[in-house]
Amino acid sequence: MSANYVNGYIMSFNTYLLQPIQYDSKIFTQVIDKHNELTVTRKPMHILRKSCVSLGTTYEAARHSAKRFFGNQHKLPIVVAYDYGYPCIFLPTYSPNSIQNIWIGLHAISNIVPSKMGCIVTLKNNKQIELPIQYASISKQFVNASMLYKHYMNERKEISQDTPYHPPF
Repeated sequence: MSANYVNGYIMSFNTYLLQPIQYDSKIFTQVIDKHNELTVTRKPMHILRKSCVSLGTTYEAARHSAKRFFGNQHKLPIVVAYDYGYPCIFLPTYSPNSIQNIWIGLHAISNIVPSKMGCIVTLKNNKQIELPIQYASISKQFVNASMLYKHYMNERKEISQDTPYHPPF
């Protein structure tokens, strides 16, 4: 295997995108992050689930939390982790169970424009990815992820404005 193939990967704010790619009869993941691109010999959903557990939650808990906010919607964005109180939110392009689903970090998106194929997503590192996803669909996903981010930031603000903690000693 090539030098840019790895067996595992933990998502973070450095992660921009997880895209499934076919390698022979297997599905691997093309990861675009802040520093480079690499291929992980696991499916995107495996990486997402493993990252959630490694970072202190589960995919099911993250999904349940998003469902509490949005109701029973399809294609929910999820919080993979928190970094200094900021939620690291990823949005799916298709159903999370779809083998074609791509996970994109909300923090990584600079722009989204329509294209003949669907849309072009520009990432923070100026890399452009053309996706076969309707512009209206990805825009809705972006808005939902932004709303979830705002919700968590408002919760954080409320908590920080509560009575300061005083140790019982």
